[in-house]
Amino acid sequence: MAEASFESEQYRLRAATPMPVSGGDFKLHTFMGELSRIVNYMCTENLPSSSEFRGQGGDLMSASFNRLAIENGKVFSGKKVYSPTYIEERD
Repeated sequence: MAEASFESEQYRLRAATPMPVSGGDFKLHTFMGELSRIVNYMCTENLPSSSEFRGQGGDLMSASFNRLAIENGKVFSGKKVYSPTYIEERD
């Protein structure tokens, strides 16, 4: 069976709790952003091994897969989220 997948990105702003300033307003202090690469699998027969995860020698942050209701039971859909890189905030 052919593997079907596509890549996307996830951006997360890293910020502290909003701080009150004079006049009743609040100021949000940010410190860079995280940019993570995500690979979404519509169908695959290959699940990630534990050695692919962070702390085990790899660079995966998380992975989540579900078995598809196909006769042989060896086909999955899901996603892999790789370790983020820290970048300056985008507009």
